[in-house]
Amino acid sequence: MKTIIKGGNLVIPYEGVKRADIMIEDGIITAIGNDLNEHNAEIIDANGKHIFPGAIDGHSHYGVYGSLAEDYYKTSRSSAIGGVTSVINFMRSSQSYKDQLPTEIGIGENESIIDFCFHLGIMTNKHLEEMSSYVNEFGSTSFKLYLGYRGQEQSRFGTDRLLDDELLLDIFAEMNSISKDLVLAIHCENVDMGKHYTKKYEGVTDKNELIFFEKYNPDIVETESVVRCATLALHYDAKITVVHMSAGTSMQALEKMTHFNPDIVNVETCPHYLLETVDNKKGLGAIVKPPLRYKEDNELLWEGIKKGIVKFVGTDHVSIFWKDKFKNGYDIDKTVLGFGGAEFMFPLMLSEGHFKHGLPLEKIAELTAANTAKTYGMYPQKGTIEIDSDADLVLVDLEKKLTIDANTIPINSDYTIYEGRDIQGWPVMTIRRGEVIAKNGEIVEPNTKGRYIFRKAEPVENAALVEAAVN
Repeated sequence: MKTIIKGGNLVIPYEGVKRADIMIEDGIITAIGNDLNEHNAEIIDANGKHIFPGAIDGHSHYGVYGSLAEDYYKTSRSSAIGGVTSVINFMRSSQSYKDQLPTEIGIGENESIIDFCFHLGIMTNKHLEEMSSYVNEFGSTSFKLYLGYRGQEQSRFGTDRLLDDELLLDIFAEMNSISKDLVLAIHCENVDMGKHYTKKYEGVTDKNELIFFEKYNPDIVETESVVRCATLALHYDAKITVVHMSAGTSMQALEKMTHFNPDIVNVETCPHYLLETVDNKKGLGAIVKPPLRYKEDNELLWEGIKKGIVKFVGTDHVSIFWKDKFKNGYDIDKTVLGFGGAEFMFPLMLSEGHFKHGLPLEKIAELTAANTAKTYGMYPQKGTIEIDSDADLVLVDLEKKLTIDANTIPINSDYTIYEGRDIQGWPVMTIRRGEVIAKNGEIVEPNTKGRYIFRKAEPVENAALVEAAVN
């Protein structure tokens, strides 16, 4: 069965917008052109709509505070309604991932409606020893270092290996021995500096306000770590992603680096760091690490996007309910970290990025899909609209307006920090590998489930041969 999407305005990353039809066969885009026709093909009328590449949430945490299977089921579906067709989840454990990956892949392929893969947290010597197996056997080509949790290795993760710069360099060495295509995502915060600032407020009795969490971890705590990690990555020629960058000073510091290379130091931010501040109406319900900051930080991060320093957005999504957020009380020192937001990533970026900050539509496609796919080894299978790419597409009505609340989409939570935000531009149909999975705010159960994305990395020896031939 073939499908033709007729009369849409295609938003092509790095190119622009053009009106054309799309032909899909077996989940793949097989033709793009005008007046495409095929006998007995299913026709989708996209007249007046803009068609974007399916959004990719490159930073999500399924199953942290609840059932992993439930998150794959519920969050993948709410994400699909919001235009997301692929997700990269973080897997973190002190145990071997060779034992865990088959189990979690199975859960995902049974429950998820969108495609998925993983970033693997490197926390032990065993992980380092097995890294080549993760790459070659499972197609896991991206990893994670949690510098922001140094000192909590045993209590939070059950490992005795320090999450420090020594581990960072060990990871770089192992990555460089396997493939130059590998990426290390880094949570950049200097925890020793954070301890210093936290002590300053020990005597404050009434500090259950969101602004105090930012005072515990001011911008310099992130910026110092970002500069250090970027300097090391550039020195060792090891590709990193600075995840969830929150501080405007971090963007400014990278901009001033003499040898800054955006192909080595990738930068991700999240919609909440572009839009929300310490004045968020949900109060401690908006506690996240790194913290929400100030309007000046919002605007500097938007500038970073325009300058190409900030390359893409992720959500840092965790499904959590209000009662679980405050299971230890409404207390700044005991409140659980994180909140949801995967389902609103694409419409927020479209509304705020295009209509309010003047970004061209193709830039929105780059921020929400193409750059993430390129960084993490999925392009052009994912993240673009090209012949032979997966038919992951989002049809958007640029005139449709909605106001966000916890009931706008059936999210796996009972609150959202984006409540009350007015949105212009909303997905009216989401297509994953040629199948409609969401339409007009509701899920359309497809014939197939989400698929694990096996990513390939060029081995170092082959990459060296190719480079030598080119030179």
